[in-house]
Amino acid sequence: MSGGWRPTRSLGRGAAVGVLALVAGAVAGRADLAVVGVPLLAAAVWAVATHPRATPTVRCRVGEVTLREGGTTTWRVDVDPVPGLREVLAHLPGSRWAPVRPAHGHVAATVTSAAEAVPVAVEVTPTRWGRHPLGPAQVVAVGDLAGYVWTWPVQRTEEVGVLPNPGTFTSRATLPHPVGLVGAHRSTRPGSGTELADIRPFRTGDRLRRIHWPVSLRAGELHVTTSHADEDAEVRIVLDAVRDLGTRDPATGRVSCLDVAVEAAGAVAAHYLGTGDRVGLSVLGGGLVEVPAVGGHHQLERILSGLSRTRPSTGTIGEDRTLRAQLNRPVPPGAVVVLMSSLVAAAPLARAVRLARTGHVVIVVDTLPPALAGPAVTAEEAAAASGVEDPRAARVVWRLRMLDREREVRRCAAAGVPVVPWRGAGSLDAVLRGTSRRGRAPRAVRR
Repeated sequence: MSGGWRPTRSLGRGAAVGVLALVAGAVAGRADLAVVGVPLLAAAVWAVATHPRATPTVRCRVGEVTLREGGTTTWRVDVDPVPGLREVLAHLPGSRWAPVRPAHGHVAATVTSAAEAVPVAVEVTPTRWGRHPLGPAQVVAVGDLAGYVWTWPVQRTEEVGVLPNPGTFTSRATLPHPVGLVGAHRSTRPGSGTELADIRPFRTGDRLRRIHWPVSLRAGELHVTTSHADEDAEVRIVLDAVRDLGTRDPATGRVSCLDVAVEAAGAVAAHYLGTGDRVGLSVLGGGLVEVPAVGGHHQLERILSGLSRTRPSTGTIGEDRTLRAQLNRPVPPGAVVVLMSSLVAAAPLARAVRLARTGHVVIVVDTLPPALAGPAVTAEEAAAASGVEDPRAARVVWRLRMLDREREVRRCAAAGVPVVPWRGAGSLDAVLRGTSRRGRAPRAVRR
């Protein structure tokens, strides 16, 4: 059939029943059978005579390919009408984390004008961060009386990136070892800052606005104020995505460790970017995600985009090589390293200890959900986390793994790497204050 249009089964059934009714009415001499068969046969003849012969043009697009978690985008199809086209039907299947509206994903529209395209649309509302595929989408055009149908040969598949919503995090503690040029952290060197450092006699080159008149009048000579320089710091967020433990269930409020880590990483990045610091991101897992440490308003979008590409490792040889390369990548001096980890994989913790021994400030944030860390873990959760099918053996194996985890935490603490659970706002304040005090404390050196 020209243009890819093909007759439907209903057309064949209608024509067959109409012919049989006419033949039976003629043989049996019953006019009532002819009355039944004539309309069916007439409808079939009309559908054949007016069936479309040209191929419709289909334009398919997604409104927003990047949106925030909980946002809504629209999958839209425009079909240019051809002679004989009467209806357009489209179907976009939904998924667990990207449900569609209507829920069945079927939409239909009728041709109202020969000069206007026929629009059909399906709304998609992703409920979780990540990269979500949409489709395969199907488009079908129908002729008069549903006699002929045309199916779009392209089964379109799109992908939308869903950025996570950062959690709530605020901190009043200053970052140790600021190494930048301009920022909100007090430096140990003098400079053009806001915090008073000293009052000294006037020297050639001092600015007149720095003159301290009360002291100058009492001393009989000009004195000026000096201040500490304000510098920015670098925060390197390292996200451990080697394993994802737990399952996300919005109905019960359960989340996986990767959900907690992504929320915490977004919250820390949003806070320190808001204070003028430079923030970078490294994801240790199935995908290579590296965001250089810079500042500015657009850096948060880059970090959230990198977090949306996070996925747990599948254990392939290529991913193991990528993980080793990421673990051996150098960290700039003075950078504060914040490791978001469930403390189950050994390689990220060993990397944190090595960085601490080289003089870096390293903080490990525990992202394991409390439901998995406590003794009330269910047999199903233990089986999913440990990979053991027997529920009774899974609880024992998971309990042993938690004991190994506690040992790793004690080793990190002994190496000078603090481990704090993620509790939202103020989670890192106590650790940062202690680190800052240690950085300003006098040290004994050999002479």
